[in-house]
Amino acid sequence: MAHCLVFDSKDLLPEAWGAFRDPGPVRLFNPSLLRDGDGWMLAYRVVGPDALRRIALCRLDAAFGVVAGSPAAFSDQVRFLPAAGRSARTTGWFADPRLFRAAGRLWLYWNSGWQDPMNHQFVQELEGSGLRPIGHPRELVLRGNRRALEKNWMFFGDDASHAVHSVCPHRILEASWASEDRVECSEISTTPWACDSFSRTHGELRGGAPPQRAGAEYFSICHAVNGAPGEYRYVAAVYRFSAVSPFAPISAPRIPLDLPNPFGGKRTYPKLNPAVGEVIYPCGAAFEVGEWVVSYGINDEHCAIATISHDAVLASLRVERITSE
Repeated sequence: MAHCLVFDSKDLLPEAWGAFRDPGPVRLFNPSLLRDGDGWMLAYRVVGPDALRRIALCRLDAAFGVVAGSPAAFSDQVRFLPAAGRSARTTGWFADPRLFRAAGRLWLYWNSGWQDPMNHQFVQELEGSGLRPIGHPRELVLRGNRRALEKNWMFFGDDASHAVHSVCPHRILEASWASEDRVECSEISTTPWACDSFSRTHGELRGGAPPQRAGAEYFSICHAVNGAPGEYRYVAAVYRFSAVSPFAPISAPRIPLDLPNPFGGKRTYPKLNPAVGEVIYPCGAAFEVGEWVVSYGINDEHCAIATISHDAVLASLRVERITSE
């Protein structure tokens, strides 16, 4: 059984956004976490009464307590370089933050949500001690054809030179960080594989936390969506893939990963997205001494962290190793 901590949103709200509490509502959810010395960093979505999507950052102590005075209004500090064709929505809408390190540097990823004719994705370097942005955001650019909606690319590796673009098929991108205004990504491998037994019940596997290495394998804690409009149900799931190119999948999920939801389908406020029902949305993971720490959102309203044993993660996977089609 996983141990779960649900944060009090008022502890996470930056002082600069304190006015959101009145008249409200204010929702804080979908947190990503990263180890930082003896403590942690947390990045999460904030949606105030104006419904604009923002990102905040804070520090946590070793016991996951919010360090007093640390919540910072990150998205207020982002400064984009001028670029033709970028709308106010592109530069003012911050969704789905992910924290990761690359070559010893700290980065934060986000996307601009759904917009016509296409959305955008960005990464921003952070100044570690103050949780402040350094320089300007770099846009993620896919060489070749892209979908109208691109999001939740999952960077992995010590230098973040690769990213998972899609889970089924397992499409891997190679990233070039040479430019100061963009990160150009190209497909280097696609491995077809079958996760039908899980997907028939819970939906196709989609992005989640940046994959974490354990030995010769990466474990990816992601999500799946199933159900009818108005009751879409989001669950967490785990699959694993090789740490050696072409990074082929090894094991598929057997059952959802049991991340606790003490609220069920209940909400404090009206649904932010009328199409969804119960939501478990993992955004961060860390593997330490036989235990996983997973940060996730609940019902588009709450930030939570669960600790779960490695044995429980393995138990959610199929016993047999998968083979490519």
